[in-house]
Amino acid sequence: MKKYAVLLTGFLCLVTSFISCSQTKYDLALKNVALFDSKNKKVLENKTVLIKADTIAAIIDASADFVSDEIVDGGNRLLTPGFIDTHTHLMQNYTSTGESAPEYIEEYNYDLTRGLMTQMYLAYGITTIIDMGQPEEWIDVTLNWQQNPSPEYPNLFICGGSIVSDENRRQPQHHIEVMNPEDGRKKVREYAKKGLKHMKFYRKLRKPDFEAMVDEAKKFDITINTHTDNNVVTIDEALEMGVQNFEHFFTLSPSILNYDVHWKAMNEKYGIQMSPSIDEFAAHMVFFFSYIKENPEFEDKLMGLFERMAAKGASLSTAINVLASSAGKTDFFTSFEYFPIRRTPMVDYSEEQKKQLDDAFEAMMLYVKKAHEKGVKIRVGSDCRYGGKAMLHELLLFHNAGIPMEDVLQIATLNGYESMKLDQDYGTIEVGKKADLLLFDKNPFENNKNLLSKKTIIKGGKLFSHKKSIAYDLQDVIIDEGKDKGLVWFEKVNNSNDYASVNKDELKQVVSTFLGDGKVGEAKAVLGIFKENFPNEIMNVDGTILTNGTYARLRNKEYKEAIAFYEFGQANFSKSEKTLPLAVLITMLKDGIPEGKKRFDSIKDDKSYIFNEDEMNGVGYLLLQLKKPLEAITIFELNVEAFPDSWNVYDSLGEAYMSAGQNTLAIQNYKKSIELNPDNEYGKGQLKKLGVSWQ
Repeated sequence: MKKYAVLLTGFLCLVTSFISCSQTKYDLALKNVALFDSKNKKVLENKTVLIKADTIAAIIDASADFVSDEIVDGGNRLLTPGFIDTHTHLMQNYTSTGESAPEYIEEYNYDLTRGLMTQMYLAYGITTIIDMGQPEEWIDVTLNWQQNPSPEYPNLFICGGSIVSDENRRQPQHHIEVMNPEDGRKKVREYAKKGLKHMKFYRKLRKPDFEAMVDEAKKFDITINTHTDNNVVTIDEALEMGVQNFEHFFTLSPSILNYDVHWKAMNEKYGIQMSPSIDEFAAHMVFFFSYIKENPEFEDKLMGLFERMAAKGASLSTAINVLASSAGKTDFFTSFEYFPIRRTPMVDYSEEQKKQLDDAFEAMMLYVKKAHEKGVKIRVGSDCRYGGKAMLHELLLFHNAGIPMEDVLQIATLNGYESMKLDQDYGTIEVGKKADLLLFDKNPFENNKNLLSKKTIIKGGKLFSHKKSIAYDLQDVIIDEGKDKGLVWFEKVNNSNDYASVNKDELKQVVSTFLGDGKVGEAKAVLGIFKENFPNEIMNVDGTILTNGTYARLRNKEYKEAIAFYEFGQANFSKSEKTLPLAVLITMLKDGIPEGKKRFDSIKDDKSYIFNEDEMNGVGYLLLQLKKPLEAITIFELNVEAFPDSWNVYDSLGEAYMSAGQNTLAIQNYKKSIELNPDNEYGKGQLKKLGVSWQ
């Protein structure tokens, strides 16, 4: 009997060994989780999710056996798909103003730029972001990131530049003009050839250009996202063209009423001014919802618009936290623009107006809920610098407005992925989908504040490990408590296990942020930390920040501040780009016109200075605006000396002489300008004013 027992035992061991060897071995298992089914808005208890490489390979009952290299015990905690923010701008990550973002993403800045995406989004559970407008010079780099995702960073999908029609004004660096419908079609083909699958049409894209580009985009299956505003193209018109994705909840109002009429009427009704700050602009957008609610005709139109959008399967992004910030209705302040750096909105309202704004915000959130209930696909689009944290607070606002938590989680996941046509890989927890997942420490179904709770983040099938940035937290401490307390805090937490090692590029980014906001003392304090920790390194910031910061102070007639800001930059960032026109201008303001001329002569052939005709001309016109005609004339004369074959420099010099009452010299220069450019009708008109006819 013992012999048979031994044989039987051996046979069973052999069978058990064979079964174990034949089982699939997984890379990661999330054992015993409460799985959120974002498609059906249900929670499936006691499940185990098995991951192979970056893909969900199996979903089994928690009691079933499996083999995996790594196991996370879910403890029946909530597991959701990774969140998606459908309206971001990488430019907003850089500094307090997008205008300070670099013209190019240089190779040495790749890790910093992608690291900012992680810091701003992935650390909060946003595993995918859509960039809704960037400089075209960035596209090759960011498209490569789109095509080669990494577990260390959020998935990135880009739209290229924000497309606008030709306008007679200087465009922000991420706005791309098309001259006419055919030029618009050409731009679509250009983006399609590069491999872009999304495009952004901005609010001043005229209807003929808009229509042609939508038609062309259909040929390449490019998803169009449009910010319809200013009564140029309405939502209804875009719907009829086949567009389904609309940006920002506040853009509903111009599609049901005429801003040319009702903007003024709304301002008069609430006694507010014409948006003197970006935050008051956001508040204006909130006020419009009270204006609509108090007018049954407009409210009926809005409800009808929701129904038509739902019938067409349209989606609508939010930016609700920015609007809530302007109304003081969120615990986390955000803005469309962070210049100046602040924690509270720049609004100047009476107590009565604040109460009216409270009512307007309630009306807006009621309409968010109504839009959702009528079938408009709401998706999160934070459109602000700290998008990850802002998104979580938007979700709180949705729930506070009465939207059920299961719907809130669907908005954060499937709605965005479906709208962006990314749901074949993301947005639901299903076999074959990418393993971008969030395991909540605390259940948001039990308390909506748990949306803000700690999460285990799985990105690309890998457990995401993230230590906080001491540089970026230092920035926040300095903003909140001042530079002296910031320095004390830094010494206290440096080398703490909670933080990653001090990163020189992140310190540089903080310095750039403070410089972009004009906070020289704060920048100097962080620069001191950089020098202490990296004594053999030289910090250089983007020269655009230094140049634009100086010009901004000059435009405000803050001459001493401008000179101090410029000299701080020159003394501390010797390798940053510098421009000849600004160097000459600063010398002229500080030491007089003769010294400015000497400075020009000494550096005009120095290749370390950027020198172009347009900036020099711009300096001349700035001096005219500042009521400094002699200095302006000198700058224009130097520009003529440098670019003697340019008709435009003579035209500008003629204008400067004319403004100074030196008409003979004005006539000479206008004539020279027209000789070089016979089509200069402006110059001919100026000569006519001076009593000279041109034949």
